Amino acid sequence: MESSKEIVNILNAILVNEGVRSAMLVQPQDYKERTGTDPITLSIVNKIKRLFPEIVSSDKYETNQGTIISKKSYDGKIISLGNMGKILGYPCYNDYETLNREEPLYDLQLVVSYNDNEIPLPLFNNVCKDKKTLDTFTSLSTKAYRALTNEKYKGVLDGIKIHKINRVYVATEDIIPAQHLINKMMTKKKLSEEEINALINVLYNSGFNNLLEYEFQYTNPIHKGILLGLLLHGKYDILSPFYPIQKYPKQQEEVGKITIQLENGLLDVLEKTKTKTITKISTTKTKTKTRRRRTL
Repeated sequence: MESSKEIVNILNAILVNEGVRSAMLVQPQDYKERTGTDPITLSIVNKIKRLFPEIVSSDKYETNQGTIISKKSYDGKIISLGNMGKILGYPCYNDYETLNREEPLYDLQLVVSYNDNEIPLPLFNNVCKDKKTLDTFTSLSTKAYRALTNEKYKGVLDGIKIHKINRVYVATEDIIPAQHLINKMMTKKKLSEEEINALINVLYNSGFNNLLEYEFQYTNPIHKGILLGLLLHGKYDILSPFYPIQKYPKQQEEVGKITIQLENGLLDVLEKTKTKTITKISTTKTKTKTRRRRTL
């Protein structure tokens, strides 16, 4: 069975081959590798070039962000982060230099649904400062569906166990940075449901599983202080220099134990300081927008 990453790579290669996208990127870090010549990354690139003979690969450029898959060579060129977005055909590439990453942003994703009861896969995404390019994404989804259902790719799709492309569509997700939550919680303004979801996501990514269901009193100054501290901890994680922490199994186990002890201590303080005179705002139980916990 092909992995989801391999499937996404092949589907994106079809889009490049059909001109729906001008290029795609195969990043070694996705496979815990360092360069485009490392075995897994190289095998993926070679497979794409074998399936699509008109495609070329480029990894001798500055500053290298992965292997560029396109019908045009970029070797020997200097490519900024902003220009890379343009090369990859991201509709919001112009936003890159002006994004205020302390205010809410929007993640627009091109998503494919295939076979029966399969989990949809994002083909690629683009962080935008607004939804003005939604029409462009919608147009891309139409072109992508047409390309992926082209009969000439039936053999390629059979090779990755895709028997039917159900649809290609656009999904959007609000991105609410920790700093935005911090700024708002220092005012008397109430958090929206989306902002509470984002706060819960920070707790989830920090490993505080039991805190996810706690009914915080958002106007209680002690509760608010604890949440502000946790948001700052999530933004400035002192363990980040050691990621991925799986490389240190003994230390990872110890970090897990300490995290549970800290969480229990926080729950104890929260319970002892809650008051009946302050209205509770229940945290959402659905967690539909919660991202999977970050790899430590």
